[in-house]
Amino acid sequence: MTTILAISNQKGGVAKTTTCMSLGAGLAERGKRVLMVDLDSQANLTMAAGLDGDTLPWTVTDLLDASALELPEAERGAIYRAGMDGLDILPADVRLAGVERSLYDRGRYEFLLGEILQKWSGAYDYMLLDCPPSLGAITLMALTTAQMVLVPVQCEFYAARGLNRLLDIVAEVQQHTNPHLRYHLLATLYDRRNNICRTVLEQLQTHFSTAMFDTVIGVDTRLRESPVTGEPVLLYAPRTRAAEQYRQLATEVEKLFEENR
Repeated sequence: MTTILAISNQKGGVAKTTTCMSLGAGLAERGKRVLMVDLDSQANLTMAAGLDGDTLPWTVTDLLDASALELPEAERGAIYRAGMDGLDILPADVRLAGVERSLYDRGRYEFLLGEILQKWSGAYDYMLLDCPPSLGAITLMALTTAQMVLVPVQCEFYAARGLNRLLDIVAEVQQHTNPHLRYHLLATLYDRRNNICRTVLEQLQTHFSTAMFDTVIGVDTRLRESPVTGEPVLLYAPRTRAAEQYRQLATEVEKLFEENR
């Protein structure tokens, strides 16, 4: 059975795409077959994998376009290797923004992504959905498709406050399209020298004690450098603190889903 995680936060700059790439690499390093799906028209995950979505013959945009669903070559050609064995990506391109606007006119659009990914369900152990920094149609599709939403939360005041809106959306999805959806929070961009960071982390751990990953992702310049190389940080700087933290996260994720199978 394929485990599907949506990685989502409507606030940008919280290490959402970095977490998708690094967690994917951590799971692949553990021998899992992983497909990352770039659902953001900015295509940052695609670029971090060393690809230019605007030059590729097929991307997730084509698969979400109703006219492309009849083209089997799109399904065969839209998957690319993402820098290491066991880690693949379904890339995005700028046209995705236009497709998202048209989704609202399609009945039961929330289930479209799940129908598309079902074609590869036997090929992967994990699918990681990198959502856009918004709570629009594409994010709703991702939450409807996933078993869990992983929410990266930057350890600063405004990022923590913005959690309520996302959790409201999660509750709505649970009520209408995906009653089994769960959520887990991941503290990111943590600077232990910063008093506000420490306070916010303590508050998160108090209020969401059963829905927090134990792993905390610290600030690390190598995480900002690795996308330039087209490699996950686990390959670019395998012995750094950030690489070890994402390895710990991969272990936690695997254990979490094994316990609930």
